[in-house]
Amino acid sequence: MTRTSLTAALSAAAFTVLLFAAADTQAANQKSSVDGIIVRYSQDMLNDPEDAARVYDRIKFASRKACGLVGGFLNMSERTRAYRCYEQTLADVVHKIDRPMLTQLHDSKTSKVG
Repeated sequence: MTRTSLTAALSAAAFTVLLFAAADTQAANQKSSVDGIIVRYSQDMLNDPEDAARVYDRIKFASRKACGLVGGFLNMSERTRAYRCYEQTLADVVHKIDRPMLTQLHDSKTSKVG
């Protein structure tokens, strides 16, 4: 993937809306959006460890897709840039949702050095 096509792909991803339905009823859903990613979830899901893990996995997938880490070949610099985008997008979505169980899960999965 050339630099121009990566830039175009990342720009397109920023405008792409990813929807993930995660709750039983539309009325019970909460919605959080960061950088073109919309994640739907029920507040109750973030009180149960297994459900929170499923929501976190959906957020991770949406972040990876929005940053260009799903499919296609990236050279080392493109991959590094896309991975940084992924980490920041994931952290931003978790921060925006701001629920203790989800934040704790995210903190336990990310390596903090220093």
